[in-house]
Amino acid sequence: MTNPLKGQIEVTLGSETYKARLTVDSIIKIENSCNCGIIKLATKMSEGDIRLSEIVNVLLPALRGGGNDFDEKKVMSIVQEQGIINSTTVVANLLAQSLTDNSNEEAEDSSKKKAV
Repeated sequence: MTNPLKGQIEVTLGSETYKARLTVDSIIKIENSCNCGIIKLATKMSEGDIRLSEIVNVLLPALRGGGNDFDEKKVMSIVQEQGIINSTTVVANLLAQSLTDNSNEEAEDSSKKKAV
């Protein structure tokens, strides 16, 4: 089970579901490896302008941040197995969820639970 308060997100690649988490450190690594800012990377993805290496460069630290003991070779294998389109969709959702401020939603959910 993921913990959204810690920024954990579930990502599904094929039949497997993994915990993923983008920390500040992992975002810096992604920016350095992709040679652009994380918001620009998300924009490039929305325009369909993403490289396969960038998909791996996002997935690797995100999956490691979720507690998975993966190396680059394992992530490349997952991407190859699942296909570029599915992997790109997962990365796009991961970036969108990580860049979205969910604090208001979490506060609403918490107040709803208290009211019940």
